Amino acid sequence: MAAISDYFSQDNNLYPGSGIVFYVFDNTKTTSFINDCLIPFRQAYIEDEKVDAIVKKYGNTREDVIARRLPDKGKVMSGDFGEILSLYLASQTWYPNVNVIPLKWRYKDKKKDASHYTDIVLFERKDPANPSIDDSMVTFEVKTCATSLSNTTYKMHKRKSAITYKDGKLECTILEAVFDANKDAVERAAETLPYLITRCEDLELDELHNQIERFCNAATTSYRKEHNAVAVVDTSTLAEQITRMPADVFVALPNVSRVYCVPMDNLKSIYEQVYHEIPINS
Repeated sequence: MAAISDYFSQDNNLYPGSGIVFYVFDNTKTTSFINDCLIPFRQAYIEDEKVDAIVKKYGNTREDVIARRLPDKGKVMSGDFGEILSLYLASQTWYPNVNVIPLKWRYKDKKKDASHYTDIVLFERKDPANPSIDDSMVTFEVKTCATSLSNTTYKMHKRKSAITYKDGKLECTILEAVFDANKDAVERAAETLPYLITRCEDLELDELHNQIERFCNAATTSYRKEHNAVAVVDTSTLAEQITRMPADVFVALPNVSRVYCVPMDNLKSIYEQVYHEIPINS
């Protein structure tokens, strides 16, 4: 089985000077890619041991146990696919030295909900026994667009009643990812850490709790932080996505380390086929 990242390659000739790192999908290997996604994507929701234990204890079929944990077709399925794909690209290619990889989709209360707070949080512990200033926390805000862009503009948030950088600009998946990655840097990443600790306590995830505890007290522990944006988009929208990116975006939203874009042909068809096959063949 090939690694998920094996199906993507960096393209430095695609929109040079845009400030965006492009990882393009090998569309000639779509069938193999779908097959190689099934187990890693299912493991993002439930591990093998838990599936086997539930089947043995309650007499459910394996297919049913898995299917009940997967999102239905629609926005959450699209978002989950982009996030989990980005998790594997990040941990296998972009930041291969991370060694603590929380699978936040396992911690959902409801399968119809998106995962809470920052989409992806990865950690590198240089020394498992002792905190170090060379430890790292790396976050990714992921937005997925599998359909054509609308011509609507972003409007002021009704509850927060505050004008933001996005307001008045045309819909753009890459812009959304950058905007929310900047929000991760300013506030949301700090809120994600206590959420993860609480979920570890609730679900008795002792090993993960011990691994990430050192990152939760920024007042006494220094470590490196990077906040990144990822846009997973259908290739048919890419040119318009780039056109709609404001020229001053990286000045206005300065806390984002890197911006990745992952264009894929027939994105909606691919992720719906992956999720259809997971309960049957993983």
